[in-house]
Amino acid sequence: MHALDALNQMKPGEVLLVIADCPQSFRSVPEEVVKHGYELLGEPEQQGQDLHFYIRVPGGQPGSG
Repeated sequence: MHALDALNQMKPGEVLLVIADCPQSFRSVPEEVVKHGYELLGEPEQQGQDLHFYIRVPGGQPGSG
């Protein structure tokens, strides 16, 4: 998951938008987010065939960064 590499380099409080087109991501992305200690911001948003996941790095102030 390339998103994990990106999250590992982000600062606390920063948010990453992950766009996935695989139906399995509806389950796997939230599981991986929790497993690695990140925060999923709300339910995934479906836009056409894509699922949008907003993932925040813990710590810091939401929206700062």
